[in-house]
Amino acid sequence: MEAVARTLRPAASEAWRRLGPSLEQFIAEQQRFKLVYTSQPTWPVLPASCDRAHIAVLDASFNPPTRAHAGLAHMHPAAPPHHFHAHILLFSVRNADKGRGRPGDASPLQRLHMMLLLAQHLEQSDMQVAVALVDEPLVFSKSTLLHSHLRASAPLHLHWVMGSDTLVRVFQPKYYESEAALAHACDQFFVQEQSRMICAERSLTSVRGTAGLPGATHLAQATSPELHELLAHNALARQWLEQGAIALHPLDPDVARHSSTAVRRFLKEAEAQGMSHEDLVNALHTMVPAPVVPYLATAHVY
Repeated sequence: MEAVARTLRPAASEAWRRLGPSLEQFIAEQQRFKLVYTSQPTWPVLPASCDRAHIAVLDASFNPPTRAHAGLAHMHPAAPPHHFHAHILLFSVRNADKGRGRPGDASPLQRLHMMLLLAQHLEQSDMQVAVALVDEPLVFSKSTLLHSHLRASAPLHLHWVMGSDTLVRVFQPKYYESEAALAHACDQFFVQEQSRMICAERSLTSVRGTAGLPGATHLAQATSPELHELLAHNALARQWLEQGAIALHPLDPDVARHSSTAVRRFLKEAEAQGMSHEDLVNALHTMVPAPVVPYLATAHVY
C-alpha cells in the first residue's frame, strides 16, 4: 500500500501512516470520538463573517466507498447558505445491526484507508474534509458526540447526508427503548442541536447491490417504497419532514445506483473468474472514486 500512500498530499500521507496507531489508541482507551485526519490544521476554516458553521456529515460504513458516497457529499442544503463550509466522513466501529462487523467485511483500518482516499477525491472539489471515528451506533447519539467534541469559530450546524435506507432505519422503533425515547432523541437532534437530515432516495436494486454492477444498462430509478411507506405512516418522521428538518434531495440515477454491496460482489466474482488487472481497474472506475481504485485493485480487501 506504500504506492497508494505516495499518491497522497503530504498531510494526508502523514495521516495515512498514523491511522494504525490512532485506531489502536481509540480502541485501547475506549474513546468515543476521534478526528484522524483534517484537510487543514485548523479545520474547519470559516469565513470571518460566518455566524454559523454548516458542516455536512457523511456517516457510513465505507465498505467500500462508492460513487454514491461521493454523490452524497456533493449534495447542497436547500436553505441558505446553500453550501457547506466543511465535510466530515464518519465511521462508527459499532453498528446497530452488525455490531463490530461481519466476516468478509473490510477491517476498520482498511475502511479508514479508503475514507482517506475518498477525502482526497472530495478535496479536488475544494472541500474541507475531516475523517473521524466514533463508537456509537445511533445517529442521534452521534450528533450529540460531535457537538461535544468539535470546535469551530462559530456555532455548529450539522447536516447529516444519507441514503433513504439509512433514514428508514433511523426511525425504526426497535433501536430505542420506547417511542417516547425516540421522540425525545428527535427533539434533542432537531430542536436543541439544530441538526438536519438530507436524504437521497435509493432504489431497492441499489440497496440489494444488483443495480451498480459493471455493464448494467438499466439505471435504477431513484425511488424508495420503504421511504414513502415511512413518511406515509410514521407520524414522527412526517412531522420533521413537514417542518423542513428532513429534506429529500434527488441524486443522479447513474450515481445513486452504486452500492458497497455491488462492489464487494463484483470483486469476489472478479477474483473467482481470474479477471485481468486492466479489466478490473477499468470496471472499478465505473463504481468507486478514482483514488479508491488502486487500493481495491491491489489490497485484496474482499
